[in-house]
Amino acid sequence: MRQFNQILQTLRIERQWTQDQLAEALGITKQAVSHYERGTRYPKPELLEAISDLFNVDMDYLTGRSSETTRLLTDEELRVLNAYRAASNDKKESVCDILHIKRELDGGSSAASAM
Repeated sequence: MRQFNQILQTLRIERQWTQDQLAEALGITKQAVSHYERGTRYPKPELLEAISDLFNVDMDYLTGRSSETTRLLTDEELRVLNAYRAASNDKKESVCDILHIKRELDGGSSAASAM
């Protein structure tokens, strides 16, 4: 089975991103990405989760425990989710209104629940 470092590099290349672009998307340094891809360092669990979310793959695939992945979201769902996350609070509120979703604030973060 492939190792995390190989999988990370493959996912980055498939997306046609440089190490700089991946680092920016994750909020880390290019040097950290380089270490992860060379296999000289391993990310903390929180960063693994962020990488999994970013590339829309499950953790077993990302960590090399499985050779196949199930995409967690369709490409369209992922685009909508990423746009929502990047939106201002006013825009998020509008989206929730359109979808008839009650937006609940919980300690500074928001979660949506059906009305």
